[in-house]
Amino acid sequence: MSSFSIGTISDYLNGKVLLLILLQFVLVVSVLGYRAYKDSSEQCIACHGNREKLNSLGYPQFFVTQEMVEKESNHPNVKCHECHLGDGRAKEAKESHKGMLKAMILGESGDILERMKITKGLLLPHGTDRINELLPPDHEVRNILWHDHDPETFNFDPAISKKTCGKSNCHPQELEQFRKSIMATNFRQRTMKTWLDPHYGPHNCGPSFADTPPLPYLEDAGFDFRNYEEIKKNLNVPFTKEQAILKQKFCNVCHAGCLDCHYVPSHEKGVHSFVKKPPSENCAGNGRGTSICHPGAMQSRRGETYIGGDYSIPTGMKPDVHYKKNIHCVECHLTGEKGMGDMQRKASCQDCHIAIEEAHQKGIHKKLDCATCHISELGGYQITIWGPGYVGYKKNPFEKYSLYYGIQKPPILMKDQKGIWMPVKIWPHSVGNIKYDVKPSEKMLFRWPNGETKDAYFIVGTFDNPETNSKHLLWIQIEQAAHPFGKSRSCESCHKSESQLSLSHWEYYDYYGSKPFEGNHRISADATVLRIEGIRNTTPMELIKDARLEDFATWLFLGDKWKAPGDFSIKTDKEKYKKSLQISQKVEKGLKEIEAEAGDFDKKTKKRFNDLKGIVLHNPDEEMHLIVGFRNEWPVKK
Repeated sequence: MSSFSIGTISDYLNGKVLLLILLQFVLVVSVLGYRAYKDSSEQCIACHGNREKLNSLGYPQFFVTQEMVEKESNHPNVKCHECHLGDGRAKEAKESHKGMLKAMILGESGDILERMKITKGLLLPHGTDRINELLPPDHEVRNILWHDHDPETFNFDPAISKKTCGKSNCHPQELEQFRKSIMATNFRQRTMKTWLDPHYGPHNCGPSFADTPPLPYLEDAGFDFRNYEEIKKNLNVPFTKEQAILKQKFCNVCHAGCLDCHYVPSHEKGVHSFVKKPPSENCAGNGRGTSICHPGAMQSRRGETYIGGDYSIPTGMKPDVHYKKNIHCVECHLTGEKGMGDMQRKASCQDCHIAIEEAHQKGIHKKLDCATCHISELGGYQITIWGPGYVGYKKNPFEKYSLYYGIQKPPILMKDQKGIWMPVKIWPHSVGNIKYDVKPSEKMLFRWPNGETKDAYFIVGTFDNPETNSKHLLWIQIEQAAHPFGKSRSCESCHKSESQLSLSHWEYYDYYGSKPFEGNHRISADATVLRIEGIRNTTPMELIKDARLEDFATWLFLGDKWKAPGDFSIKTDKEKYKKSLQISQKVEKGLKEIEAEAGDFDKKTKKRFNDLKGIVLHNPDEEMHLIVGFRNEWPVKK
């Protein structure tokens, strides 16, 4: 009889098998034990929590304790390596910092600069220039990228976030949701594949020179050269992969990740401060330069501003009235069905201004969106020329000469895909060295006909430049504006004439081409055509060494060629307008009398009057009786 018997299992169990099972058990326990051992930031804290040691090493600014990190970040029990990676058990700096993630200081060359050569200080706000307040005071510094961006491509890298913010015991669901969002995939910009793309049209930002294709799910942060190969075919000059890569790296700086939204370093809360609800400043890059997050698309391209001041181009524009009331972007642009990062492009005024929206929908201006009346000027780029120049200090056929910064006002109005009037920013574009002839568009085209955006364009066509024996592709870019909301435009600004006129005054101060000079032009729109005309410099140009006018100022040679057919007229029934204007003036007079003579209202009455004021101003023809009722209840002092 066997001394060891467990049914039929005993037929397979012997000393060797038992030893193998034991070894496997020991191996599993050892691996798990080693992982638990390595899951520590003991040596990080031992070094960085030793003030005397850091003083002796010359880095007193990097003193931090476990308690400080937990309090600043609002992440209880968080360990250094969970966010920064590296080796939290290694005692030597070289080993402990190996593979460690850290903020990257991007130079104008397109290279990551060595931080200790630029600044030994903490990356905290300083100075009075708010949009650049995190940047070290060095003229070579262009931007700061947080450490969830790829150091080679500068794209947000989901693989990095999967090891940090999105790891299994932190925010994995949020990362998965974000990877499906328009923000993460950068879906719209990646849709433009070449200058001659027939489905999307040429764009101010340029094509995706070496970026990944537009996908519904963000896969990686690498380069892709399919677009590059097509772009190269359309040119009559050489264009190398290295040039495409450098262009793409600067484009990728805009692509947002977890930290761009939720990391908010400050003197008050420390360098490890995080927030659940991003403030408006984070949407605008939070002091890391004018070409990161929304300043590029919003302030430079659309000419908008929400925060105003330094967060506007030119600086000093007035902030949106909602920002002054401490209302932040994410309170109007809510999170959609896809979850984290699925920020809704359309913000409804009705969520707050219910009675006003109802009055507006009953009034004579119901075919206008709110911004039509409440935006009076638009800044940012006034002209954009793509031509030969330098990108990252290296020659490139696609330097973007866009710093024709100025103001156009009042904004031209046009109808969207559904026939609703909206204010738009309009400015001329050209790109040189195109090989083939391109025909003009038959009509104004919306980039997204189904209404995902309300941005439009018109291809003017290609024109030969005898100075360079090359073709220039011209187009007009038209972008919807939604900020900054302020006091309403006057009735006369729209109804004085059926045609529209906007004046643009600008100053050129790009890095290449010419020293700063000023200029202006007109944007006119009537029943048959939209024109950009009279582009001229009003102060002398002084060319920078080796610069050519045809590279950055093609408008000198091409003149008034930027025009597009269409009906942009504001039709007005003169008799109805006269009657409505009289009612409107009477309403405004009545409201001013109440405000000036009724004395101080209590809080409840003040709110009631403000609600009444909003309703009457947005539908004066039908709601004027509300003023009479209010005055009867609160007699005006005589």
